Amino acid sequence: MLCTLILLPMALTGASLAAQERTDTTRVSKLVPIVVTASRQPQQVARTASPVLVVDSSVIRREAPNGIADLFRNLPGVDVTGVGPNQTRLSIRGQRGQRILLAEDGLKLNNPRRQQDFGEIPAITDVDAVSRVEIVRGPSSVLYGTDAIGGVVNQVTQRPPVFGADGFRGAVSYRYSSADGQNTVRIGGSGRSGRLGFVASAGYRDADAYAAPAGTFGRLQLAGRTKVNDTGVTDERYSAGFQYDLDETQQFTVRASRYEARNAGFGYVDGSALGDQSGAVIRLLYPDQAVTRVVAGYQAARVSSVLADRVSATVFRGWNARTFDQAIDIPFGAPLPPTAGISIRSRNLTDITSTGARVEAAKVIGQRHTVTYGIDWYLDQSRNSDSSVTTTNTGFGPPRVRTTTAPTLPNALVWNAGLFGQSDLALHDRFTLGLGIRAQTVQSTTRQTAGLPRSCGGIDAAHETVVGGVSGRFAVTDRLNLVGSLGRAFRAPNLVERYFDGVTAEGNGYQVDNPDLTPETSLNADIGFKFRSARFYAELFLFSNTISNGIRAVALGTRVNNFPAFQNQNVQKLRDRGIEALAEVDLGRGFHGIGHFTRLDSENADEGSPVGDSYSSKVGGELLWREPRGRFTAGYEIRHQGERKDIVLVDNPVGDRLPAFTVHAVRAEAAVGRLGGVSPTIGVAVTNLTNVLYAEASNTSFFRPEPRRSVVVSFRTAF
Repeated sequence: MLCTLILLPMALTGASLAAQERTDTTRVSKLVPIVVTASRQPQQVARTASPVLVVDSSVIRREAPNGIADLFRNLPGVDVTGVGPNQTRLSIRGQRGQRILLAEDGLKLNNPRRQQDFGEIPAITDVDAVSRVEIVRGPSSVLYGTDAIGGVVNQVTQRPPVFGADGFRGAVSYRYSSADGQNTVRIGGSGRSGRLGFVASAGYRDADAYAAPAGTFGRLQLAGRTKVNDTGVTDERYSAGFQYDLDETQQFTVRASRYEARNAGFGYVDGSALGDQSGAVIRLLYPDQAVTRVVAGYQAARVSSVLADRVSATVFRGWNARTFDQAIDIPFGAPLPPTAGISIRSRNLTDITSTGARVEAAKVIGQRHTVTYGIDWYLDQSRNSDSSVTTTNTGFGPPRVRTTTAPTLPNALVWNAGLFGQSDLALHDRFTLGLGIRAQTVQSTTRQTAGLPRSCGGIDAAHETVVGGVSGRFAVTDRLNLVGSLGRAFRAPNLVERYFDGVTAEGNGYQVDNPDLTPETSLNADIGFKFRSARFYAELFLFSNTISNGIRAVALGTRVNNFPAFQNQNVQKLRDRGIEALAEVDLGRGFHGIGHFTRLDSENADEGSPVGDSYSSKVGGELLWREPRGRFTAGYEIRHQGERKDIVLVDNPVGDRLPAFTVHAVRAEAAVGRLGGVSPTIGVAVTNLTNVLYAEASNTSFFRPEPRRSVVVSFRTAF
């Protein structure tokens, strides 16, 4: 269970830019062994009962990733869905999209207007403005409420320097990658004068659509380098944060950020390259996206009260606007003329305003036990408009054109509120017990919407639930901890799942609305161990997560506007079981190694049939070396994804199974030394070293392969 509050004391969330710079010369490890707040209390990773991955800004600078997804491809239990620098998202233990809670500084980013499988994009948060990324593998509804049924991804942004650290520091960086001709520039800085501290950054990125290499993937063969259309983006990011310290224990903070992106798509390969001569084309593109967020709050680390020792309060406001274009061309084929077919050109404009607040307090009882409790509240207001032109040409007579401006989704409100409490009880010198409970309500109401019947407005849905969890840690020795957890989680259906009525984004069917959907619920169990010594860390987890009332698109056996009709229904009972192992070791003489293994089995428990939405296994690792003075670092990475047979890929050129693949990467970084008051660092990496053709699991059914071999050059100078 993860929580990194936006307003926790600076000592818990990572320190200033200056402190982050210093970490580069003191360690080469990838995973952060220092304090995290996985249970809302400061703890070492090795002492948390949950499977947590934590990566900090020093790794981000060293690896120069496109986004946070690139940081976790080679770690256990985490996979990637989507393509390109804008549309990649994380999948955890086979769950993705709306079943993963994406957060920034502990506040949710999930968008109720997204399709279930897609989820919100982490690109909203500038990866170069992140001090650390924390991932909890498994449900966390007790602390986060709805959507945290599969896991939590929390991006913790950089903070101003701590109280007393007066001065100014800054950095300028540049990144180039050859596969997509990408150019990225960024400038950032932080400083403090007395009680007032600040941090600010701005960045610009321009990337073309990348190309996949020639090769064989299952039954599919690409004869030559093949463009994956609509995988580029042009985007800009701006952020600024201020902190005013009343004293060393009390702070007021405010942070504002803006993300703008143009011409980012889901990606597609021309059918002719895949052996499809039908001429069908499905293009899904976001011509523009804009996300603005303002967060303000107060925290006190030392409160003299019988009710609390620590208090924090946060409020935020967000605006999320985007345009989504759908272009679908489906020829009828022989014996009709080549011009016969259906052409759809549609545009959706969505504007979501989000408001939220959270108040939390913690109290230490008897110097051994801690109770954390609080309340959170979110309100999303969705407004949208649609236009669509469908042209049907039979080849005989004039084409039939149907134009509509009826929205596929009514304007609506979604609000949820939760009351939670969690206790960490030190029942023995070696045994700690965690207990948590949350009461939650989630409600939605549709509004009168231009272009829709009056009956589409005023539809209410309300769901109340109580979830809980228990976890335990037994210290066998000072180094070895046995850990386990058991808990319930839930996810309320979002607006698209409940009220959407129109052609699906992929153009493979017509979705009929279902206002009567009920929430998904899950029961999750984890058991394992964590071991840490001065030079070695290892963990092993066995897990099982069963989702009941799983929402699934079910064929209705009818057609709407010449498309097969589907409807989201509560029909599925999904069970994910697996094993995750991770080891990190300091080998001496500057060498450092990481190894990991994941095995995942998924099935529809009601039918006893397997559900393959990921590769069956993942194994890999990294070997890093840093010369003694810390001026040069080199590394090698390898990742192997095991073949998955129990998967249904209907009419897919890849075949009837997910084929295995192995991908390699090398990277190096050199500190040039101090020149004229600045400290330049140059990095070079080669990704997909062997130029293999492959696709991540969720990108296989609608085949979108990964980029060809790419050279990534990065330059950074601190001043």
